[in-house]
Amino acid sequence: MSFGMGISTRIFGMFTFKKNSKVQAIRHEIRPTLSASYKPDMNKQFWYTSQIDSAGNSRRFSYYERSVFGAFGEGRFGGLNFGIDNNIQMKVRNKKDTSAAAVKKITLIDGFSITSGYNFLQDSFRLSPFNINMRTNLFEKISISASAVVVPYLTNSNGEFIDKLVWNRKVALGKLTSANIAIQSQFRGGDKNEQLPVNNQMNSELNSISGLPLNEYQQEAAYISNNPGEVANFNIPWSFSFSYAFSYNRVPNGLGTGYKAFFSQNVSWTGSLNLTPKWQLGMNGSYNITLKDLGMISMYLSREMHCWQMAINISPVGKYRSFNISISPKSGLLRDLKINRTRYFYDL
Repeated sequence: MSFGMGISTRIFGMFTFKKNSKVQAIRHEIRPTLSASYKPDMNKQFWYTSQIDSAGNSRRFSYYERSVFGAFGEGRFGGLNFGIDNNIQMKVRNKKDTSAAAVKKITLIDGFSITSGYNFLQDSFRLSPFNINMRTNLFEKISISASAVVVPYLTNSNGEFIDKLVWNRKVALGKLTSANIAIQSQFRGGDKNEQLPVNNQMNSELNSISGLPLNEYQQEAAYISNNPGEVANFNIPWSFSFSYAFSYNRVPNGLGTGYKAFFSQNVSWTGSLNLTPKWQLGMNGSYNITLKDLGMISMYLSREMHCWQMAINISPVGKYRSFNISISPKSGLLRDLKINRTRYFYDL
């Protein structure tokens, strides 16, 4: 249960250049937000404190921590939430259009936001960590998103945060506790309006949020995600997509004496090629750079047969290996009508 009210607005600014300049103008949009809210502590009785190591450190746990839906958070909040988001665009002359007034818009930063909050009812650490997010799309080809969490407090000799703002000693936003950056790009031939099949390489048969088994439609979506050959788009002659993810987390060192930095890097790729107007070959996979571990590599061969489609999917390496051959109609109304043969091999 919570109560609140908030306000927001948008502020625009424009910086213009000379009339004959290639860059005509730069437009900056600022979106500040401010809200006041109150949330009573209705779950305090379901939490308890327990010692976690020989050094006497303790931690709060919930009686329902391992239940189906997880634990409801404790604590009350009465204070302010505030943030600011930014968008920057640029107007340049369009080389493809020879008219005098021909310009096009280029987005430099889709969004750059900083959010936090202040809890007046809390005994200590009233100022919440700063959440920083940024997203942009370079040259309409490279998508970049990044996020970070910064805690605005000082630390003791063991790396634990103490209730003293970092600004009391130095000019800084705080200590970085986690950060992520993801870079994605996609290249393709043919009509740009055609849709590519999405492959998330889902292997779990459980819902990642609720922990419950997937329902019929979720299972179908997961099956399509793991078997892109069955939904291949033959109107796209070739395609290739690539993604890179980097993450940093400040984690305990396991000795109870401080914290250490943990880094993780992953790359994944997906590609397809039409061998003929009726045959398509594709492959996707991933690689963990940090662990030097090759993820699931999947290859497929699809055959277009007018109202039907045949697909052969093979995952020859990785923890989850599988082989699948299926013949199914293209119509979504007949998606349950299929001939399928699947074999799984697990390396646990």
